[in-house]
Amino acid sequence: MYTEKSADLKNDFYSRYGEASGTLYFERVGLPCVLLDCGTHTLAFAMGCGVRAYGRQCGDVLRIINADSDECDVHFAPHGRGAQILYKTDMPGMAASREAEEYVIMKLLCDMRRLRPRMGGTMTELCDLYGSSGWCAYVTCGIPRQLPLPLLHKRVLLIRTERPRKAADKKALARFSDGERMRIVVAAQALKKCREDVLFDMINESQHSAELLFSFRELPLAAVRAARAADGVCAAKITDMGVVAIVEEEKTDSAIRAISAAYKAAAGRSAGISVVK
Repeated sequence: MYTEKSADLKNDFYSRYGEASGTLYFERVGLPCVLLDCGTHTLAFAMGCGVRAYGRQCGDVLRIINADSDECDVHFAPHGRGAQILYKTDMPGMAASREAEEYVIMKLLCDMRRLRPRMGGTMTELCDLYGSSGWCAYVTCGIPRQLPLPLLHKRVLLIRTERPRKAADKKALARFSDGERMRIVVAAQALKKCREDVLFDMINESQHSAELLFSFRELPLAAVRAARAADGVCAAKITDMGVVAIVEEEKTDSAIRAISAAYKAAAGRSAGISVVK
């Protein structure tokens, strides 16, 4: 699993803002990975990649820099509530969601007592609070709960490809949502008993249902088919971020090689594969 060294980002902070005295604050959030979702019910966890940020109190100006793009936002912050912030996505080539970037900045500002803590209920926040390591966020009608995610001796892969294209047929969406709601309830009940095998079955059923009801682009289909065919893969599903595959830990390396080879043969290009949990 790739993670950006905190020391590298800290050195970058000082090179941009100087090494003046003052407490340096640090925050990190994992990007949310939605396993199952029907709108009213969601099952998600925080990935091992996300957004890291350093911040320091400073005067009446709030200056925020994206280290990946060098974009800089400057805002007036009266009454000495300014700050210097530098944030960065900690996996090369992986774009963070705006939601995750805003959340890590808000957390820093709260740490520095520039803002009062508040809960907005975004998926990033819920995964940060309820989907920490070994757990997942289970959201039903806006109410979040924490459930065990006992992926013992398992790894989670993210195969990055183009965004899937789903059919906009309302009847198909309704049919999928009805089935997905039942799958989520079954998975949640199973996770309370640490039955990860049932979760895998529900993820695979979800993907099978989606392929029957929706039209996907060829590259995401090639990626999920490559994952399903790889030895050691327990479940695989197309998501908005890419294809998520759960694989047995001892077979992670061989599965990545098999997926890479099969995807390249089908798509004519290499796949970007990362271990995210």
